[in-house]
This record gives sequence, structure tokens and C-alpha cells, in this order.
Amino acid sequence: MKRVLLKMLTGIMLMTFLFFCHNERGDAASSNKTLDEDTRIMPHGVIVERWSSIPKFKKGTVVTLNDYGEVLEGILAEDAYLPYESGISQDSTRQAAYTPVPFYVYTNTNSTPTERGLSFKGGTKVTFNDKGEVIKGTLSSSGQTIILNQTTYLKVSNGEISFHKNGMIATCSLDRDSYLRPIGWSQILTENYANNSACAGFVEFKSEKPMVINEKGEVVKGTVNKDTKLRSEDGIKVYEAGTTVEFDDKGIAANERKVVNQI
Repeated sequence: MKRVLLKMLTGIMLMTFLFFCHNERGDAASSNKTLDEDTRIMPHGVIVERWSSIPKFKKGTVVTLNDYGEVLEGILAEDAYLPYESGISQDSTRQAAYTPVPFYVYTNTNSTPTERGLSFKGGTKVTFNDKGEVIKGTLSSSGQTIILNQTTYLKVSNGEISFHKNGMIATCSLDRDSYLRPIGWSQILTENYANNSACAGFVEFKSEKPMVINEKGEVVKGTVNKDTKLRSEDGIKVYEAGTTVEFDDKGIAANERKVVNQI
């Protein structure tokens, strides 16, 4: 019995040690450094990388580093293909890498890793999360693909882009006119039905215009691509194509520039 208790106590002490050792990396303080030359610096949280894929940061600019010399934010010296926010919790990585058997058995249900990368523009700032993924930056080209889930993707235009912690896009510009649901879409299920289409709650938004999206994938702010019926404080209104609208948390369209007529 004493031997069993001793093994259990040893396992608990090992788990505690590994947990705190791993977590102290995430709590490392940050500092700024001015680069004397173009320098390749590994982002915080990266597990493995090829030399050619380590981002290079620009001479004469300031990078933000943690206590281990890993980059948290900086200005790229050249275009770089980098992973973007996946929304996968770092906890799953910790469980996989730091699991003392037999107390816990980790099972990874995703047997096929998905490469999630975008080309970011040289001379612009990128910010990384604790997994070495970009959470904010500027895309170098249009037509790049954002993977939203196993069956859905979104084509985005060049320019600034950012992500929510769950992996959903927060800000971007569309590469092509696309149908998305705005906040409050359940209250305009059939308003925009046409003779040959019935897309419940979807609205077509214009490409190459700044867009804001919430963590659920609903549009907070965007530019409608055609005359569109939306809720306003005065009821349903038709907003002219090219109007930029912003939705409050109840789905009421505001900040409109043009209104065709009220229904």
C-alpha cells in the first residue's frame, strides 16, 4: 500500500513540476530590441521549423521579444509565409507532450494536420500568439484562402487582417463578393429572397472593402453589394448597393450612408 501511495505521490509531483515549468514560458516578460541587421527570429511557441521558413525581421526596426529571445511582434524584412491563428488551445499540446502515465491518457482525434498559412507583406508588422501563429498582420497578395472549418473557406484580399482567439477572422477584406450572415440574421430570414434564390439570413457583401466579423462568423460591419433589406430602428429598410453598414448586438443596422426607401 505504501509503495502504491509513493508512486501516486511521485506522479503528482512530476505533473506539477512539468506544468509549472511549461507555463513559465508563457509568463515570460517582454522587451524591445532594435535590430542592427536583417535577422531571422523564431516566434514564441514554435515547436519545429525549417531554416527558410523562420521569419526575417527588418534592420533598424524594433522587435518585441520574450525573455527567451523569441519574437512576439516585429516588422518583416521580406514577404513571409506564416501560420495564422488556428483556434486550437495550447492545452491540448501540453497534454500531448507532458502527460505522465498512468494518470492521464491523451487522445488526439485529428490524425491529419492541416497546414494553415498566409503570405504576409514585407515591411509590415506581424503579431504572434503563444503558438507562433499570426493574429494580426498585412497580407501581401489577394486570393489567399482562410480555412474556417473542414468544409468552409473564405478568399481574402491583400491588406490588413486579424483573428479571434477561436480562429475566426476578426477583420479583413474579401477577395470576391461573398454571402455571409450579419448579426441578427435570424430576424431577416426571408427578406432578401429573390425569384431564383433563397438563402435564409444571408447577405451579399462587397469585395475589397474592410469588414469586421465576430467570433461566430457573423458580420459586424461591411459593405452590401446589392440593394439589401435590413433591420433599422424604424423597421425594415432597403440599403442601396455600396452602403457600408454596422450592426449592433441586436442586429440593428446603423451608420448607414445611403437608404433607398423604408418598407
